[in-house]
Amino acid sequence: MKIAFVANTSWNLYNFRLNLIRGFLEKGIEIVCIAPYDAYSEELKKLPVKYIPVQMHSKGNNPVADLQLLLRLRKIYARTKPDIILQYTIKPNIYGTLAAKLVGIPVLNTVTGLGTVFLHKNLVATIAQKLYRFSFRFASKVVFQNEDDRLLFQTLGLVSPAQTAIIKGSGVNTEHFCPASNESNTSSPFRFVMVARLLFDKGIREYAEAARQLYLHHGSKVECILIGAIDSDKNLGISKDHVEHWAATNHVTYKPFSNTIVDDYRNASVVVLPSYREGVPKSLLEAAACAKPLVATNVAGCKDVVSDDWNGYLCEAKNAADLFNRMNLAFHTPAEKIAEMGLNSRSLVEKSFSDKIIFNEYFCLITKIVTP
Repeated sequence: MKIAFVANTSWNLYNFRLNLIRGFLEKGIEIVCIAPYDAYSEELKKLPVKYIPVQMHSKGNNPVADLQLLLRLRKIYARTKPDIILQYTIKPNIYGTLAAKLVGIPVLNTVTGLGTVFLHKNLVATIAQKLYRFSFRFASKVVFQNEDDRLLFQTLGLVSPAQTAIIKGSGVNTEHFCPASNESNTSSPFRFVMVARLLFDKGIREYAEAARQLYLHHGSKVECILIGAIDSDKNLGISKDHVEHWAATNHVTYKPFSNTIVDDYRNASVVVLPSYREGVPKSLLEAAACAKPLVATNVAGCKDVVSDDWNGYLCEAKNAADLFNRMNLAFHTPAEKIAEMGLNSRSLVEKSFSDKIIFNEYFCLITKIVTP
């Protein structure tokens, strides 16, 4: 069997699909990775996969460029002849599905989160939904990471119920993301850590305000760390100037994302994600696997990982005051309960979100599509 993975960046394939790719490779399945060239393309090339670069304007809405993308993907699909194509992110989901239809190859699309298309009501969002509605009729299966997203797509008539399935994320390697051997959950200062792309929709503005309030109340007893890559999106991304301002005035410590992120989770007291909406948030799952309590917004995706007062606390989205209240509550939570919440987080990942569980669900679904 040959499987093609397609996304709008090599970074996406390497950071979010690596567990799946390795699982298929272990079964002797041939893998083709198709994505624009970036720094992570070289990492993909180190794997026993075939990497094919494709030009793609992931955030643009130029119809000529999008038609060219469709034709490029059709050419690649016809040449590589995979048995099935796994597509992620908006442009591959839409134009890759049409390209695959033209060459008669089944596709399995994954909607990893609704993103800006549904968070912001504008002309681009309206067009994108129409394109989803047209292209998804040709998909063999559309996977959603949470029930809220599936219900919204069905309500809007973008996909038929029979086409859909739920698979909760991309899986977490619970052997790599695990508690430190000397785990204590009693770090001093009390350390909040947020890991996310630097987009306003991730709730970073609210996190910065909550950090300011925490400093006013507790001073150096609390530390708030922000980890992530500065995004190039000029409309939704947070600039370096914003980050430097928050560091100076809100007492937020910024760190760029690194491959030692597991150590950042282990050194945290609590991990925070005040996002406006998610599929299943990778950072919360990785932190949970490291036995950390969580503070997150009560929105699709986040609430699938965080149960209020069991493995963390939920707050209102876009509400910095409520985020501060829940982070402050975590600060005042007894160490014994913090430790118990962390163990609950670890248990949740082991039972529902491990990479082995997620891989088996994808493998079973693919097998049914390829050999009906």
